[in-house]
Amino acid sequence: EIGDPADGSTASYEEIKVSIEDFPVVAKLMLTAAAKTLVDAEPELTKYDLICGDGDCGLTMKRGGREVLDRIESGKLDLSHPVPLFASLADAVSASMGGTSGVLLELCFRKMSAFFLSSTEIDAKTMASAFQAGVEAISFYGGASIGSRTMLDALFPATEALLASGSIVDAAEVAQKGADETGKMKSASAGRSNYIGAEVLQGTPDPGAVAVALVLKSLS
Repeated sequence: EIGDPADGSTASYEEIKVSIEDFPVVAKLMLTAAAKTLVDAEPELTKYDLICGDGDCGLTMKRGGREVLDRIESGKLDLSHPVPLFASLADAVSASMGGTSGVLLELCFRKMSAFFLSSTEIDAKTMASAFQAGVEAISFYGGASIGSRTMLDALFPATEALLASGSIVDAAEVAQKGADETGKMKSASAGRSNYIGAEVLQGTPDPGAVAVALVLKSLS
């Protein structure tokens, strides 16, 4: 069972130690890079989604990226600690993205925030485990898994790499491979691609998986 991704509260997080040096600074740099990447990737994601989806993936991701950048600039994104940070990210996604991908990413970030509340200390390994919990929430609530031709084809390999080595470089590499593999799949078992024939799908990667790969590359 996954459990409610919104379980718990951010009220008692102050006692949870963060062992990542200069966490607020690092978080700001990484989120800025990720958000700018999503904004810049809109044409590419739109191109793919016009073929295998509703055509709105690029704009949806761009709206999310802009919202995060705006909240960083205005100080509305709480960078002080992982618990409120990922809750704030969930709020930003909820306010801007919409669609299935927006809902699932919101659930992912809320699950990560809740996961940190069960920790006594947050380090790189804890971050990887929280990421795993968030990805599993996407799979559980979205009804998809690896091989479904969704963002999970990039997220699951990335999760395994982070848990194994802790390297974002490794995670980015396997995420890219996973995204590339979606372009070779003849069918999808989730999302809009589920209704599109093999002759259309083949050669076009899933835009959600491509977005994941691009974001992880920007962080590496």
